[in-house]
Amino acid sequence: MTGPHTPQPEFTAVATKRAAPGPKAPSKPTEKASSKKSPVPSSRGQAEKLVSIPKDLVLAPQVEAPRQPTGKDQSRGRSASSGVKELTWKEFDRAVQQLAGSIQETFEPQVVVGVAHGGVFVGGALAGALGCPFFPVRISRRSRDRSSGAPKSSKAPQVSEEMPAELKGRRVLIVDDVASSGDTLELASALAREAGAKKVATACLVTKPGGFSPDYSALSTASLMVFPWDYEPSTGDVRFDEDPDKAGA
Repeated sequence: MTGPHTPQPEFTAVATKRAAPGPKAPSKPTEKASSKKSPVPSSRGQAEKLVSIPKDLVLAPQVEAPRQPTGKDQSRGRSASSGVKELTWKEFDRAVQQLAGSIQETFEPQVVVGVAHGGVFVGGALAGALGCPFFPVRISRRSRDRSSGAPKSSKAPQVSEEMPAELKGRRVLIVDDVASSGDTLELASALAREAGAKKVATACLVTKPGGFSPDYSALSTASLMVFPWDYEPSTGDVRFDEDPDKAGA
């Protein structure tokens, strides 16, 4: 039995007061009741201050732990056995810095053009690392039948808008996230030259073994690469969020 001289833990005192505020103690309390009703004045003031805080703001975040891992962790658990490789934002930043360093060794771009969808993220990050202006462009593998207006498939990628006039007379870096066939990068490079680019180079964050080799790349894998922006609802540029079918090639 706890004697009157034994101090009670502060959290227990707070919890007891929160759970049963109750009426005042009787005029002739027992020894046990007296030990609970005689806290140190400073502790009593602190306890009453805590009691005044709404319960859902103080206790709710602490009493219930997460019931399952996050979606990102679950995906990572499946990736090892399904041929899928995920890239975190931290790994993405490291790869971009590596790619920027490689580019600066042999090429000094004056303008960076990113091909939507993924090239907008990679190109924007590279432009920041290289200190260059950045322009996004959308290239699609779908076109529209002029007679019916219905979409039809197209084997070759097609540009959805003109290259920016700022490319004229400048060294241009064309950027995409993954290089597979290289059709998109080759079309974008040709359009940049038509726009008057002085010199054009290509860069990709990821290449596929045996696939197209851009002038610069950071990673190579045969696995399906899942980027951090694949979990986001937008491209980072609202101009390319209206028609998801046309984002990327």
